[in-house]
Amino acid sequence: MPAHLKFKMKTSLKTFTALCALTLFALNPASTHAETLEEAVSVTLSQHPEVESARAAMLAAGQRKREQKSAFFPELQVNATGGRIYGDNSTSRGLSVTRGAGYSYLWEGSVSATQQIYDGWETTNRVKAAQAEKEAASLSIMDVQETLALRTAETYINLFRVRNGLDMLVEQKNSVADYMDRISSLVDDGAADEAELQQARDVSVILDNFIADYTGQLRILESSYNELTGHFPTEIHGLPNLAVDSIPPAAEDAVATAKTMHPSLKSARLASKSAKYDIRAEESTYIPKFDGELSYLKSDKDDVIGGEVEDGRAVVRMNWAFETGGGQSARIKQRVYAHKQAMATVAETERRIERDIRDAYAELETAKRQLGNQKKRQDLNKKLFDTYKVQFEGARISLLQLMQSDNQLLLTKLETMNAQSRLQLAQYSILSSMGLLQKTLNVEEVMAEAQSYPRHEPD
Repeated sequence: MPAHLKFKMKTSLKTFTALCALTLFALNPASTHAETLEEAVSVTLSQHPEVESARAAMLAAGQRKREQKSAFFPELQVNATGGRIYGDNSTSRGLSVTRGAGYSYLWEGSVSATQQIYDGWETTNRVKAAQAEKEAASLSIMDVQETLALRTAETYINLFRVRNGLDMLVEQKNSVADYMDRISSLVDDGAADEAELQQARDVSVILDNFIADYTGQLRILESSYNELTGHFPTEIHGLPNLAVDSIPPAAEDAVATAKTMHPSLKSARLASKSAKYDIRAEESTYIPKFDGELSYLKSDKDDVIGGEVEDGRAVVRMNWAFETGGGQSARIKQRVYAHKQAMATVAETERRIERDIRDAYAELETAKRQLGNQKKRQDLNKKLFDTYKVQFEGARISLLQLMQSDNQLLLTKLETMNAQSRLQLAQYSILSSMGLLQKTLNVEEVMAEAQSYPRHEPD
Protein backbone atom coordinates (compact mmCIF):
# COMPACT_ATOMS: atom_id res chain seq x y z
CA MET A 1 0.00 0.00 0.00
CA PRO A 2 1.36 3.45 -0.85
CA ALA A 3 2.67 5.49 2.06
CA HIS A 4 0.25 8.38 1.55
CA LEU A 5 -2.74 6.02 1.77
CA LYS A 6 -1.36 4.54 5.01
CA PHE A 7 -1.00 8.03 6.42
CA LYS A 8 -4.61 8.90 5.52
CA MET A 9 -5.86 5.71 7.17
CA LYS A 10 -3.88 6.51 10.33
CA THR A 11 -5.32 10.03 10.40
CA SER A 12 -8.87 8.74 9.93
CA LEU A 13 -8.40 6.22 12.74
CA LYS A 14 -7.14 8.93 15.10
CA THR A 15 -10.09 11.14 14.21
CA PHE A 16 -12.54 8.29 14.83
CA THR A 17 -10.94 7.53 18.20
CA ALA A 18 -11.16 11.18 19.23
CA LEU A 19 -14.84 11.34 18.23
CA CYS A 20 -15.56 8.22 20.30
CA ALA A 21 -13.83 9.74 23.29
CA LEU A 22 -15.83 12.95 22.95
CA THR A 23 -19.07 10.97 22.66
CA LEU A 24 -18.32 9.02 25.84
CA PHE A 25 -17.39 12.27 27.57
CA ALA A 26 -20.73 13.82 26.59
CA LEU A 27 -22.67 10.75 27.74
CA ASN A 28 -20.93 10.81 31.13
CA PRO A 29 -20.92 14.42 32.37
CA ALA A 30 -20.19 13.27 35.95
CA SER A 31 -16.65 12.54 34.83
CA THR A 32 -16.03 16.28 34.57
CA HIS A 33 -16.01 16.57 38.37
CA ALA A 34 -12.56 16.30 39.90
CA GLU A 35 -12.55 14.49 43.26
CA THR A 36 -9.68 15.31 45.59
CA LEU A 37 -7.96 12.70 47.75
CA GLU A 38 -9.50 14.22 50.89
CA GLU A 39 -12.97 14.01 49.33
CA ALA A 40 -12.42 10.42 48.26
CA VAL A 41 -11.33 9.40 51.76
CA SER A 42 -14.23 11.24 53.39
CA VAL A 43 -16.73 9.53 51.08
CA THR A 44 -15.23 6.14 51.90
CA LEU A 45 -15.37 6.72 55.65
CA SER A 46 -18.92 8.08 55.54
CA GLN A 47 -20.55 5.04 53.94
CA HIS A 48 -18.27 1.99 53.80
CA PRO A 49 -19.82 -1.20 55.30
CA GLU A 50 -16.74 -1.86 57.44
CA VAL A 51 -17.27 1.46 59.22
CA GLU A 52 -20.97 0.73 59.65
CA SER A 53 -20.15 -2.69 61.10
CA ALA A 54 -17.67 -1.21 63.59
CA ARG A 55 -20.18 1.48 64.54
CA ALA A 56 -22.87 -1.15 65.15
CA ALA A 57 -20.44 -3.05 67.40
CA MET A 58 -19.85 0.13 69.40
CA LEU A 59 -23.59 0.74 69.79
CA ALA A 60 -24.06 -2.87 70.94
CA ALA A 61 -21.31 -2.37 73.52
CA GLY A 62 -23.12 0.75 74.72
CA GLN A 63 -26.29 -1.27 75.25
CA ARG A 64 -24.31 -3.84 77.23
CA LYS A 65 -23.19 -1.06 79.56
CA ARG A 66 -26.78 0.09 79.93
CA GLU A 67 -27.83 -3.49 80.66
CA GLN A 68 -25.24 -3.90 83.42
CA LYS A 69 -25.96 -0.48 84.89
CA SER A 70 -29.66 -1.33 85.25
CA ALA A 71 -28.78 -3.68 88.14
CA PHE A 72 -28.31 -0.57 90.33
CA PHE A 73 -32.03 0.27 90.04
CA PRO A 74 -35.02 -1.43 91.68
CA GLU A 75 -36.64 -4.36 89.95
CA LEU A 76 -40.44 -4.28 89.85
CA GLN A 77 -42.45 -7.45 89.47
CA VAL A 78 -46.23 -7.86 89.10
CA ASN A 79 -47.96 -11.27 89.08
CA ALA A 80 -51.63 -12.12 88.57
CA THR A 81 -53.33 -15.51 88.60
CA GLY A 82 -56.91 -16.45 87.85
CA GLY A 83 -58.62 -19.79 87.36
CA ARG A 84 -60.01 -22.79 89.17
CA ILE A 85 -58.23 -25.03 91.68
CA TYR A 86 -58.79 -28.27 93.60
CA GLY A 87 -57.58 -28.68 97.19
CA ASP A 88 -57.61 -31.52 99.72
CA ASN A 89 -57.16 -30.07 103.18
CA SER A 90 -56.73 -33.46 104.81
CA THR A 91 -53.49 -33.95 102.88
CA SER A 92 -52.29 -30.38 102.48
CA ARG A 93 -52.89 -29.30 106.06
CA GLY A 94 -52.27 -32.46 108.00
CA LEU A 95 -54.42 -35.15 109.62
CA SER A 96 -55.81 -32.80 112.30
CA VAL A 97 -57.93 -30.96 109.70
CA THR A 98 -61.40 -32.44 109.40
CA ARG A 99 -62.66 -30.47 106.40
CA GLY A 100 -62.61 -32.44 103.17
CA ALA A 101 -61.60 -31.73 99.59
CA GLY A 102 -63.17 -29.02 97.48
CA TYR A 103 -63.13 -26.98 94.26
CA SER A 104 -62.85 -23.19 94.06
CA TYR A 105 -62.22 -20.22 91.82
CA LEU A 106 -58.82 -18.60 92.45
CA TRP A 107 -57.99 -14.90 92.14
CA GLU A 108 -54.50 -13.92 93.23
CA GLY A 109 -52.23 -10.93 92.63
CA SER A 110 -48.90 -9.72 93.95
CA VAL A 111 -46.53 -6.83 93.45
CA SER A 112 -42.93 -6.54 94.66
CA ALA A 113 -39.95 -4.21 94.41
CA THR A 114 -36.41 -5.51 94.92
CA GLN A 115 -33.44 -3.20 95.44
CA GLN A 116 -29.83 -4.32 95.44
CA ILE A 117 -28.08 -3.34 98.69
CA TYR A 118 -24.71 -5.05 98.43
CA ASP A 119 -23.37 -7.53 95.87
CA GLY A 120 -19.63 -7.48 96.54
CA TRP A 121 -19.09 -4.79 93.85
CA GLU A 122 -20.08 -7.25 91.14
CA THR A 123 -22.36 -4.81 89.34
CA THR A 124 -19.82 -1.99 89.64
CA ASN A 125 -17.11 -4.10 88.02
CA ARG A 126 -19.42 -5.31 85.27
CA VAL A 127 -20.39 -1.71 84.46
CA LYS A 128 -16.70 -0.72 84.33
CA ALA A 129 -15.96 -3.69 82.07
CA ALA A 130 -18.79 -2.69 79.74
CA GLN A 131 -17.60 0.94 79.71
CA ALA A 132 -14.06 -0.12 78.75
CA GLU A 133 -15.50 -2.39 76.06
CA LYS A 134 -17.54 0.50 74.66
CA GLU A 135 -14.48 2.77 74.54
CA ALA A 136 -12.48 0.00 72.87
CA ALA A 137 -15.21 -0.43 70.25
CA SER A 138 -15.22 3.33 69.64
CA LEU A 139 -11.47 3.29 69.00
CA SER A 140 -11.92 0.26 66.75
CA ILE A 141 -14.00 2.49 64.48
CA MET A 142 -11.06 4.88 64.19
CA ASP A 143 -8.73 1.95 63.45
CA VAL A 144 -11.04 0.70 60.69
CA GLN A 145 -11.19 4.23 59.30
CA GLU A 146 -7.38 4.51 59.29
CA THR A 147 -7.13 1.26 57.33
CA LEU A 148 -9.77 2.37 54.84
CA ALA A 149 -8.15 5.80 54.52
CA LEU A 150 -4.84 4.18 53.59
CA ARG A 151 -6.48 1.84 51.08
CA THR A 152 -8.27 4.78 49.49
CA ALA A 153 -5.08 6.85 49.36
CA GLU A 154 -3.15 3.97 47.78
CA THR A 155 -5.87 3.43 45.18
CA TYR A 156 -6.10 7.16 44.46
CA ILE A 157 -2.32 7.58 44.01
CA ASN A 158 -2.07 4.52 41.79
CA LEU A 159 -5.01 5.73 39.71
CA PHE A 160 -3.25 9.04 39.19
CA ARG A 161 -0.06 7.22 38.19
CA VAL A 162 -1.71 4.70 35.85
CA ARG A 163 -4.00 7.21 34.15
CA ASN A 164 -1.14 9.60 33.43
CA GLY A 165 1.08 6.73 32.34
CA LEU A 166 -1.60 5.44 30.00
CA ASP A 167 -2.04 8.89 28.45
CA MET A 168 1.71 9.10 27.93
CA LEU A 169 1.80 5.63 26.36
CA VAL A 170 -1.09 6.36 23.99
CA GLU A 171 0.55 9.61 22.93
CA GLN A 172 3.83 7.79 22.39
CA LYS A 173 2.01 5.11 20.40
CA ASN A 174 0.79 7.80 18.02
CA SER A 175 4.33 9.18 17.72
CA VAL A 176 5.67 5.70 16.98
CA ALA A 177 2.99 5.27 14.33
CA ASP A 178 4.21 8.48 12.67
CA TYR A 179 7.81 7.23 12.88
CA MET A 180 6.75 3.94 11.26
CA ASP A 181 4.94 5.74 8.46
CA ARG A 182 8.08 7.75 7.71
CA ILE A 183 10.33 4.68 7.90
CA SER A 184 7.92 2.74 5.67
CA SER A 185 8.09 5.55 3.10
CA LEU A 186 11.89 5.47 3.26
CA VAL A 187 11.83 1.70 2.71
CA ASP A 188 9.50 2.12 -0.28
CA ASP A 189 11.86 4.75 -1.66
CA GLY A 190 14.88 2.53 -1.06
CA ALA A 191 16.39 4.96 1.44
CA ALA A 192 16.05 2.56 4.41
CA ASP A 193 16.43 -1.14 5.04
CA GLU A 194 13.49 -3.46 5.73
CA ALA A 195 15.18 -4.47 9.01
CA GLU A 196 14.71 -0.93 10.33
CA LEU A 197 10.97 -1.22 9.71
CA GLN A 198 10.87 -4.54 11.57
CA GLN A 199 12.70 -3.00 14.55
CA ALA A 200 10.23 -0.11 14.52
CA ARG A 201 7.38 -2.61 14.59
CA ASP A 202 9.02 -4.33 17.56
CA VAL A 203 9.03 -1.01 19.45
CA SER A 204 5.33 -0.61 18.60
CA VAL A 205 4.53 -4.09 19.95
CA ILE A 206 6.43 -3.30 23.18
CA LEU A 207 4.30 -0.19 23.59
CA ASP A 208 1.17 -2.26 22.97
CA ASN A 209 2.23 -4.55 25.85
CA PHE A 210 2.71 -1.57 28.13
CA ILE A 211 -0.69 -0.17 27.13
CA ALA A 212 -2.37 -3.53 27.77
CA ASP A 213 -0.68 -3.78 31.17
CA TYR A 214 -1.64 -0.27 32.20
CA THR A 215 -5.20 -0.75 30.94
CA GLY A 216 -5.54 -3.88 33.07
CA GLN A 217 -4.16 -2.04 36.10
CA LEU A 218 -6.61 0.79 35.48
CA ARG A 219 -9.62 -1.58 35.42
CA ILE A 220 -8.52 -3.21 38.68
CA LEU A 221 -7.95 0.15 40.36
CA GLU A 222 -11.32 1.45 39.19
CA SER A 223 -12.97 -1.63 40.68
CA SER A 224 -11.14 -1.10 43.99
CA TYR A 225 -12.11 2.58 43.99
CA ASN A 226 -15.75 1.69 43.41
CA GLU A 227 -15.65 -0.82 46.29
CA LEU A 228 -14.22 1.82 48.63
CA THR A 229 -16.18 4.96 47.69
CA GLY A 230 -19.32 3.47 46.18
CA HIS A 231 -18.72 5.05 42.78
CA PHE A 232 -16.23 4.83 39.95
CA PRO A 233 -13.39 7.38 39.88
CA THR A 234 -13.77 10.78 38.31
CA GLU A 235 -11.01 13.11 37.15
CA ILE A 236 -7.85 13.39 39.22
CA HIS A 237 -5.91 16.59 38.60
CA GLY A 238 -3.18 16.12 41.20
CA LEU A 239 -2.15 14.92 44.63
CA PRO A 240 -1.96 16.95 47.86
CA ASN A 241 1.45 17.98 49.11
CA LEU A 242 2.26 16.77 52.60
CA ALA A 243 3.69 19.25 55.05
CA VAL A 244 7.41 18.86 55.70
CA ASP A 245 6.83 18.11 59.39
CA SER A 246 4.10 15.53 58.74
CA ILE A 247 6.62 12.68 58.67
CA PRO A 248 8.92 12.33 61.72
CA PRO A 249 12.62 12.35 60.74
CA ALA A 250 13.35 8.93 62.30
CA ALA A 251 11.43 5.69 62.71
CA GLU A 252 11.97 5.77 66.49
CA ASP A 253 10.05 9.06 66.72
CA ALA A 254 7.17 7.60 64.71
CA VAL A 255 7.10 4.44 66.87
CA ALA A 256 6.96 6.53 70.06
CA THR A 257 4.07 8.58 68.67
CA ALA A 258 2.20 5.48 67.51
CA LYS A 259 2.44 3.81 70.94
CA THR A 260 0.53 6.74 72.44
CA MET A 261 -1.73 7.73 69.52
CA HIS A 262 -2.65 4.67 67.46
CA PRO A 263 -6.34 3.76 67.93
CA SER A 264 -5.68 0.05 67.42
CA LEU A 265 -3.27 -0.03 70.36
CA LYS A 266 -5.57 2.06 72.54
CA SER A 267 -8.45 -0.28 71.74
CA ALA A 268 -6.38 -3.36 72.65
CA ARG A 269 -5.42 -1.81 75.99
CA LEU A 270 -9.04 -1.01 76.80
CA ALA A 271 -10.06 -4.56 75.89
CA SER A 272 -7.45 -5.80 78.38
CA LYS A 273 -8.83 -3.40 81.01
CA SER A 274 -12.35 -4.71 80.38
CA ALA A 275 -11.16 -8.29 80.85
CA LYS A 276 -9.57 -7.33 84.18
CA TYR A 277 -12.86 -5.92 85.46
CA ASP A 278 -14.59 -9.14 84.36
CA ILE A 279 -12.22 -11.09 86.62
CA ARG A 280 -13.16 -8.94 89.60
CA ALA A 281 -16.86 -9.32 88.81
CA GLU A 282 -16.61 -13.12 88.76
CA GLU A 283 -14.57 -13.19 91.98
CA SER A 284 -17.36 -11.27 93.74
CA THR A 285 -19.72 -14.25 93.29
CA TYR A 286 -18.07 -15.80 96.38
CA ILE A 287 -19.37 -12.90 98.50
CA PRO A 288 -22.92 -12.95 99.99
CA LYS A 289 -25.49 -10.70 98.32
CA PHE A 290 -28.02 -8.54 100.18
CA ASP A 291 -31.26 -7.25 98.65
CA GLY A 292 -34.13 -5.24 100.08
CA GLU A 293 -37.67 -6.25 99.15
CA LEU A 294 -41.10 -4.65 99.47
CA SER A 295 -44.00 -6.92 98.50
CA TYR A 296 -47.76 -7.25 98.77
CA LEU A 297 -49.85 -10.38 98.08
CA LYS A 298 -53.64 -10.78 97.97
CA SER A 299 -55.32 -14.13 97.34
CA ASP A 300 -59.03 -15.04 97.25
CA LYS A 301 -60.53 -18.58 97.19
CA ASP A 302 -63.26 -20.52 98.97
CA ASP A 303 -62.85 -21.09 102.69
CA VAL A 304 -62.75 -24.84 102.23
CA ILE A 305 -59.53 -24.34 100.21
CA GLY A 306 -57.96 -21.50 102.18
CA GLY A 307 -60.09 -18.36 102.12
CA GLU A 308 -58.73 -14.84 101.67
CA VAL A 309 -55.07 -14.06 102.28
CA GLU A 310 -53.27 -10.68 102.48
CA ASP A 311 -49.49 -10.55 102.95
CA GLY A 312 -47.35 -7.38 103.03
CA ARG A 313 -43.57 -7.55 103.62
CA ALA A 314 -40.56 -5.29 103.97
CA VAL A 315 -37.54 -7.56 104.32
CA VAL A 316 -33.84 -7.89 103.66
CA ARG A 317 -32.73 -11.05 101.90
CA MET A 318 -29.29 -12.59 101.91
CA ASN A 319 -28.19 -14.95 99.16
CA TRP A 320 -24.91 -16.80 99.49
CA ALA A 321 -24.55 -19.49 96.86
CA PHE A 322 -21.73 -21.92 96.13
CA GLU A 323 -21.56 -24.11 93.05
CA THR A 324 -20.23 -27.42 94.26
CA GLY A 325 -19.36 -28.49 90.72
CA GLY A 326 -16.69 -25.78 90.37
CA GLY A 327 -18.59 -23.49 88.03
CA GLN A 328 -17.59 -20.31 89.84
CA SER A 329 -13.91 -21.24 89.88
CA ALA A 330 -14.05 -22.20 86.20
CA ARG A 331 -15.57 -18.84 85.21
CA ILE A 332 -12.90 -16.95 87.16
CA LYS A 333 -10.13 -18.91 85.45
CA GLN A 334 -11.81 -18.33 82.11
CA ARG A 335 -11.73 -14.56 82.71
CA VAL A 336 -8.09 -14.78 83.82
CA TYR A 337 -7.13 -16.52 80.58
CA ALA A 338 -9.16 -13.97 78.58
CA HIS A 339 -7.19 -11.21 80.30
CA LYS A 340 -3.90 -12.91 79.45
CA GLN A 341 -5.05 -13.21 75.85
CA ALA A 342 -5.94 -9.50 75.82
CA MET A 343 -2.51 -8.59 77.23
CA ALA A 344 -0.86 -10.71 74.54
CA THR A 345 -2.94 -8.88 71.93
CA VAL A 346 -1.62 -5.57 73.26
CA ALA A 347 1.98 -6.79 72.94
CA GLU A 348 1.27 -8.23 69.48
CA THR A 349 -0.31 -4.95 68.33
CA GLU A 350 2.68 -2.95 69.57
CA ARG A 351 5.09 -5.19 67.66
CA ARG A 352 2.96 -5.12 64.52
CA ILE A 353 2.73 -1.32 64.55
CA GLU A 354 6.47 -0.97 65.12
CA ARG A 355 7.19 -3.42 62.31
CA ASP A 356 4.84 -1.61 59.91
CA ILE A 357 6.46 1.74 60.72
CA ARG A 358 10.01 0.46 60.25
CA ASP A 359 9.01 -1.28 57.00
CA ALA A 360 7.44 1.95 55.77
CA TYR A 361 10.58 3.97 56.61
CA ALA A 362 12.74 1.41 54.80
CA GLU A 363 10.42 1.71 51.80
CA LEU A 364 10.61 5.51 52.04
CA GLU A 365 14.42 5.54 51.98
CA THR A 366 14.49 3.11 49.05
CA ALA A 367 11.94 5.18 47.15
CA LYS A 368 13.93 8.38 47.75
CA ARG A 369 17.12 6.84 46.34
CA GLN A 370 15.31 5.33 43.38
CA LEU A 371 13.55 8.61 42.60
CA GLY A 372 16.88 10.45 42.66
CA ASN A 373 18.42 7.89 40.29
CA GLN A 374 15.42 7.94 37.98
CA LYS A 375 15.50 11.72 37.72
CA LYS A 376 19.16 11.50 36.72
CA ARG A 377 18.31 8.85 34.09
CA GLN A 378 15.47 11.00 32.77
CA ASP A 379 17.76 14.02 32.45
CA LEU A 380 20.39 11.92 30.66
CA ASN A 381 17.84 10.47 28.24
CA LYS A 382 16.36 13.90 27.63
CA LYS A 383 19.79 15.26 26.72
CA LEU A 384 20.47 12.20 24.57
CA PHE A 385 17.18 12.64 22.68
CA ASP A 386 17.89 16.34 22.10
CA THR A 387 21.34 15.45 20.81
CA TYR A 388 19.86 12.77 18.54
CA LYS A 389 17.41 15.29 17.07
CA VAL A 390 20.30 17.56 16.14
CA GLN A 391 22.27 14.64 14.73
CA PHE A 392 19.26 13.43 12.75
CA GLU A 393 18.90 16.84 11.16
CA GLY A 394 22.53 16.53 10.18
CA ALA A 395 21.92 13.03 8.75
CA ARG A 396 24.36 11.47 11.25
CA ILE A 397 21.85 8.96 12.71
CA SER A 398 18.87 7.10 11.29
CA LEU A 399 15.20 7.79 11.93
CA LEU A 400 15.00 4.44 13.75
CA GLN A 401 17.68 5.51 16.22
CA LEU A 402 15.77 8.75 16.86
CA MET A 403 12.57 6.80 17.45
CA GLN A 404 14.31 4.39 19.86
CA SER A 405 15.76 7.30 21.81
CA ASP A 406 12.34 8.95 21.99
CA ASN A 407 10.82 5.71 23.24
CA GLN A 408 13.57 5.23 25.83
CA LEU A 409 12.89 8.74 27.13
CA LEU A 410 9.23 7.85 27.59
CA LEU A 411 10.11 4.70 29.56
CA THR A 412 12.35 6.66 31.90
CA LYS A 413 9.54 9.15 32.45
CA LEU A 414 7.22 6.28 33.39
CA GLU A 415 9.82 4.87 35.78
CA THR A 416 10.31 8.30 37.36
CA MET A 417 6.56 8.64 37.86
CA ASN A 418 6.41 5.15 39.40
CA ALA A 419 9.22 6.04 41.80
CA GLN A 420 7.42 9.24 42.76
CA SER A 421 4.24 7.25 43.49
CA ARG A 422 6.23 4.75 45.54
CA LEU A 423 7.61 7.59 47.63
CA GLN A 424 4.13 9.03 48.26
CA LEU A 425 2.71 5.62 49.15
CA ALA A 426 5.48 5.13 51.72
CA GLN A 427 4.70 8.51 53.28
CA TYR A 428 0.99 7.73 53.61
CA SER A 429 1.81 4.29 54.97
CA ILE A 430 3.91 5.88 57.74
CA LEU A 431 1.09 8.24 58.67
CA SER A 432 -1.42 5.39 58.75
CA SER A 433 0.90 3.22 60.86
CA MET A 434 1.07 6.10 63.34
CA GLY A 435 -2.72 6.47 63.33
CA LEU A 436 -2.52 10.04 61.98
CA LEU A 437 -3.57 9.73 58.32
CA GLN A 438 -7.14 10.98 58.84
CA LYS A 439 -5.89 13.90 60.90
CA THR A 440 -3.26 14.82 58.32
CA LEU A 441 -5.82 14.80 55.49
CA ASN A 442 -8.29 16.88 57.57
CA VAL A 443 -10.98 14.31 56.82
CA GLU A 444 -13.34 15.52 59.56
CA GLU A 445 -13.39 19.05 58.10
CA VAL A 446 -14.00 17.74 54.59
CA MET A 447 -16.84 15.49 55.82
CA ALA A 448 -18.40 18.43 57.69
CA GLU A 449 -18.27 20.57 54.54
CA ALA A 450 -19.78 17.78 52.48
CA GLN A 451 -22.69 17.50 54.92
CA SER A 452 -23.24 21.27 54.88
CA TYR A 453 -23.10 21.47 51.08
CA PRO A 454 -24.39 18.16 49.66
CA ARG A 455 -23.27 17.32 46.16
CA HIS A 456 -26.08 16.96 43.62
CA GLU A 457 -25.74 14.29 41.00
CA PRO A 458 -26.51 15.40 37.43
CA ASP A 459 -29.91 14.46 36.05
